[in-house]
Amino acid sequence: MRSDFVTVLDLGNQSATCLVAEATDRGWRVVGHHTVPSKGMRRGLVADQDEAARTVAAAMRGLTAKTGLQPEGVVVGVGGAHVEGHAAQGFVPIIPPGRPVQREDVLQVVNHSRQILVPPDREQIQALPREFRIDGQRGIQQPIGKRGSQLEVLTLILTGQTAQLQSLERAVSANGRRVEQMVVKGLASGLGVLSQEARERGAVVVDLGAGSTEVAVFGDGVLVYAASVPLGSELVTSDVSKLVQTAPDEAERLKVQHGSAWAAAVDKADVVDVLQVGQTQLRPMRRRVLCEIIESRMREIAGFVRQHVERSGYGAQGGLPIVLTGRGALLDGLTELFQDVFEGARASVAAPNAVGLGGTRAERMGFAAACGLAAFAIESLENELVPASGGNGWRDRIRTFWSLWGGRS
Repeated sequence: MRSDFVTVLDLGNQSATCLVAEATDRGWRVVGHHTVPSKGMRRGLVADQDEAARTVAAAMRGLTAKTGLQPEGVVVGVGGAHVEGHAAQGFVPIIPPGRPVQREDVLQVVNHSRQILVPPDREQIQALPREFRIDGQRGIQQPIGKRGSQLEVLTLILTGQTAQLQSLERAVSANGRRVEQMVVKGLASGLGVLSQEARERGAVVVDLGAGSTEVAVFGDGVLVYAASVPLGSELVTSDVSKLVQTAPDEAERLKVQHGSAWAAAVDKADVVDVLQVGQTQLRPMRRRVLCEIIESRMREIAGFVRQHVERSGYGAQGGLPIVLTGRGALLDGLTELFQDVFEGARASVAAPNAVGLGGTRAERMGFAAACGLAAFAIESLENELVPASGGNGWRDRIRTFWSLWGGRS
């Protein structure tokens, strides 16, 4: 595949999406995509490697049938509660003092920040520079070309469980593809739905998936925190199924067609017809009861999201807007619920609007991570840093995304 094309994989609990994007003079566009039902995943983690590999194979076959392309390398999204973020710092002298900072200096200082100890069962996924400093001057995003005697970097190191990363990599390699890069899904979802201006102002992106909820906090144009809540919209369906005594398909129908995460807004007189297990006739049920079941679980998820935002250090600011995306965000009443849990912070629902993606807004809701993976891969093509060790696997590369921030300094 030509170097100006990238292929990405978003492997979720209920569905898997492969998407091909192409670099253009104005940025990038979607060439084609294919989504298939997913098996082998649970709460954002690989539970059955063979099933996951078959899911990847089906998604890739569909993508090839639609585009005629047979990609060898794939950028893969990584989610689930095993992903953790760690603050790190690096320093290097600029020799001779006063010369312009070069690409090699940036590589060296970021690599220095990566020299942190992680448990033997974990490894680094990404090293994301948050801020560079030259001779104490703070807030620099593009250090190359600036003069000084010492270069510093504050880096967000994202790590994951080695066993999970290996399982994900094997699911891809079993189909004859190689992993070009792994990108944390929270970051990807944010890049998929936030404008550069929104990232500069700061925002909390909440991607409500079937098995997990990915959380990403952006501030001053960069990712400052990422986490995952191991609860998703599948659990809401499960709650309805158990408490209303319906089959899972009927519970999903009730959730999608009649559900709301803000029960107070539902008229007490509203009634829905329910087919319970073991029954042949529909039975009436107060819709507010259904919505109270849904709200209870969604409020729990929103509460965990708030805990993560507070841990990020940005919770004290209180004013960061909440941006909801993912197929789970189609649920009515979510913005009201999150505004209540976050005590008045503005909440909204967003879908990616990538060139060539197509579909209705509702149909695009599930493409936030895939579009963000493409944006990251396309925009970082020229900013890939290969370490002095000469390694060429994805673990040996650092991909930054300075160009996404418009060269702010």
